[in-house]
Amino acid sequence: MSRKKNYPHLRRGSFLVFLQNNVMKMLEGINLKKTFLIFLYILIFSVFSISQLFQPPIKNSYITASFGEYRDTGVDPHFHLGVDFSTFNRKGETVYAAAEGSLYKIWLNDPLYGNAIFLYHEDSDLISGYAHLSVFSDKISKYAQLVQNEFGNQRIEIIFPIGEIPINLNEIIAYSGDTGEAIAPHLHFEILKQSGDELVIYDPLEFLEYHEPREKSLELMRIRSNNKYFEVTENGETIVEYTGNYPRIEIRVREKLGDNSTILPKKISMYINGNLTYKLDFSQIKESEVYKADVLFGYGSTSSIYWLKMYSDDYLSPIVINDFSALSYDTSATLNGEIVLEDIWGNEKVYKLKFIKP
Repeated sequence: MSRKKNYPHLRRGSFLVFLQNNVMKMLEGINLKKTFLIFLYILIFSVFSISQLFQPPIKNSYITASFGEYRDTGVDPHFHLGVDFSTFNRKGETVYAAAEGSLYKIWLNDPLYGNAIFLYHEDSDLISGYAHLSVFSDKISKYAQLVQNEFGNQRIEIIFPIGEIPINLNEIIAYSGDTGEAIAPHLHFEILKQSGDELVIYDPLEFLEYHEPREKSLELMRIRSNNKYFEVTENGETIVEYTGNYPRIEIRVREKLGDNSTILPKKISMYINGNLTYKLDFSQIKESEVYKADVLFGYGSTSSIYWLKMYSDDYLSPIVINDFSALSYDTSATLNGEIVLEDIWGNEKVYKLKFIKP
């Protein structure tokens, strides 16, 4: 799955390899230069969500990172486009196909994703992605090896005819690793869909049969307004100063899963005087938005620290409500507010605020 300029994966010097139907039957012993079409190119994808459950691609594991988080690796800051499964800091953990489908693409030596596999699932028209792999299964690695023998260790993308190489649910497709940008061994898992000329990447937790057994804690930690920091009162009302027609605040939030993972809350809402003025829902991100993480995240954000802007002059898919019109004619010096945090498992935490003009 190639990326255009604002998606971090395609780099100059990459090779794209199409495997054609007649070529698939003659792979062994044929000059690859005559059987592969190689291009430098850019593909644009799109997605429309439909419901289908996928099985976790790693057994007896848990998530360590969630969809939509801030990342400052690569060329520019970008959104984290999937969920990460722990491999307990080990390489070589078995990676399974999350649903029945066929081999769609292979990436070799991608700067961010390393070695990756993408499967196409015809029943749902969805694509599942598996990244930072160390080794492919024998069934898949023979194609990768043939191409690498010809073109070396540069970035290569291999595209397969849809349906030509069937993959069964829970079939072993690879083994985990730390290729690409991975700081430590883990499995990165994505759900995508192509429709027309736009690619939308979805929160995999909306499709996975994943049970989270760890204790969950949604937390609003600090508030930033007018270059001042305000400590949050857990069970009372937090006083926040603001200027202008309405509060333009940034909030530091997180969800703790047990004592070993911190993820981004799925939904974050702000109410002012009873009106829902701003809401983020990290369910989907378009390809064209991948490199616009700074629209939603404030300074100081990292892969585990999330400062969210509760206002925006731009539109991105996660911004589902952005309406401060009810405050246009409100001349009150004091406003009552709420921040509501929600996760994908149905948990909710409400924090009371009082906005005042100094």
